[in-house]
Amino acid sequence: MNACLPCRKVKMKCRLSSQPASKCERCARKSLDCVFQQHRRGRKPGTKISKRKAIELPSTDAAAKKTPDYSRGTPSVAASGSAGDPGNLQPSGVLNQEAMRGKFSLRRILSTTDGDALEPPEKPLPARLEDPIELSILNLSMAKSLFENFITLLNPYISQLDPHLHTFDYVRKSSFLFTAVLAMSAKTFNPIVYNALYDHAQDLYTESFRNGTKSTEIVQAILILTYWKQPQDTRAWTSLGYAIRMCMDMGWHKLTAYSAASRTNVDETRRREVRNVERTWLVLFVYDRSISLQTGRPWMIERSPFIESIEAWCRDPIADRNDDLLGAFVTLRLMVSSIFSLHATNSRRGEKIPSENLEPLLSIKKASIERWERHWIQNVEQKQSSEEENCHEFLIRFYGTHFRLQLFSLPLQDVLSSEYSDSSLHLDIIWAAFTGAMDMLKLTSRHPSLLYFAQDSIHVMTAYSAAFLVKLLLSAPDIIVQDIESTVVDTIRAAAQAFSQGGATSGTSCELQARFLNNIATKLSQRRRNDAPALPNLPNMDNHASTNHNELDSTRFSFLPLETSQFVPQSLEQPNPDVFIFHPADLDPFFTDDCAWADIMSSTAFNTQNNAILA
Repeated sequence: MNACLPCRKVKMKCRLSSQPASKCERCARKSLDCVFQQHRRGRKPGTKISKRKAIELPSTDAAAKKTPDYSRGTPSVAASGSAGDPGNLQPSGVLNQEAMRGKFSLRRILSTTDGDALEPPEKPLPARLEDPIELSILNLSMAKSLFENFITLLNPYISQLDPHLHTFDYVRKSSFLFTAVLAMSAKTFNPIVYNALYDHAQDLYTESFRNGTKSTEIVQAILILTYWKQPQDTRAWTSLGYAIRMCMDMGWHKLTAYSAASRTNVDETRRREVRNVERTWLVLFVYDRSISLQTGRPWMIERSPFIESIEAWCRDPIADRNDDLLGAFVTLRLMVSSIFSLHATNSRRGEKIPSENLEPLLSIKKASIERWERHWIQNVEQKQSSEEENCHEFLIRFYGTHFRLQLFSLPLQDVLSSEYSDSSLHLDIIWAAFTGAMDMLKLTSRHPSLLYFAQDSIHVMTAYSAAFLVKLLLSAPDIIVQDIESTVVDTIRAAAQAFSQGGATSGTSCELQARFLNNIATKLSQRRRNDAPALPNLPNMDNHASTNHNELDSTRFSFLPLETSQFVPQSLEQPNPDVFIFHPADLDPFFTDDCAWADIMSSTAFNTQNNAILA
């Protein structure tokens, strides 16, 4: 039986009263207009059955808004069963369903009519009003050159766009994404037009936020603006959160596990559009977990069957070569979250991993990193020519080494601060953390040509490795420091030289990084020259530290400025005072002075606040 519209809207059973041509029982009881309407199902009388199109391309209305509409249901998005369940008494099942599907507004929740009858019509924007070429910010040939440079040289670092799908004309449909791509490319390849493009991109960002516009292209534009930020920009955390909420509003958190069989009857264009949504969600997952690990803040995106099916997703026949890098980052983040969450749980309970179990556990974790690195480097090498220097292999090794440094920094705190264990008996842990930081700097020295195009995360991770080495020099036993200090200084100088080769122009990220590392190396060299002739031997120093630990305070850990200290793992961020075996009087005043380190940061204009790691 057909139900009336008021009963159909609230999913209530419609019972006709006994009197003919009267209202149903519910409408009569509530004094509602009882209107019956036939279901709009099946073929209309007088029409022929035509073959259904397999692909539903973006509508012309979406093109007029200059944001292609790919937020409609895709084969990989699971439909929410709870909303349509008659037994669901939660707000998502009782309130207006349109309001629950990305259109949460008071007008829709309190609507008394069907559909969008009370919604004010959207005013169509004049064609090309926001296009940077039509606004004469740059000409067509310059725009095509900048776009090509972004796709071929910058996009491989971030795995954001599909070169086969995101052509010049395709991206230009979204003025925000188009301008963001051109602005970040101009920052590297044509600084003359960078400021105008960047300001226009920020205006479009503000406009999209003000209007509440949501699309895949807007999310991608926001992310691209965070990869190569201005040094003083601290909005990465909030911008990422806004982008994630936008995607959840479009239902991306319900993406189902990858299945090749479900896409066999779909043509390539539509499959690439589906992968465009999925790729963006995977990038957000990596970004979200990275910021969480670096800042100690909670992540927003939980692991799901779709995210865990990343390796199958990367094996799709139309997968781009950049997808392998994204797959490596996703699997690394899945590995990292499980390991660091285990350690964090133990730390909150105040539990200590027994020393006899520490080394086997670290060996297992280290072996998993090595397997991960070998697997994904092999995948990358299969898709590149032997003479080509690709950033993917460099990035996989760099992020794997960074993870190894963070991994061994967790137990290093306990090793150096223990009053009952001789730290020299745990040289393997100290050495693993030390070599992790050194290997990161050495990788930058071996690949100077790749540094110029690298996103901000590379610079933040490099600064972290240098700061970690300084902290280690001030906290490790003297017998170790004497052997490694000169090597540390030389390695930092070599890394600074590599960055200076990558960007000699004043104000570039490479130039700021080179000045930052050179300042650290210079201060370390001065400290070596100004050191006392001799320091007490290790047993006396340990005894001295244990008998005078009440006199040591947090000022001994103030050699790192706040901007850099936030990127040191939490196990070293607020250490036990006994970690420092040196007495404050033995340290150069520079390394115990916040102002001195702040001066290094300000003199190089190097701001690490909220600079999140991509992977």
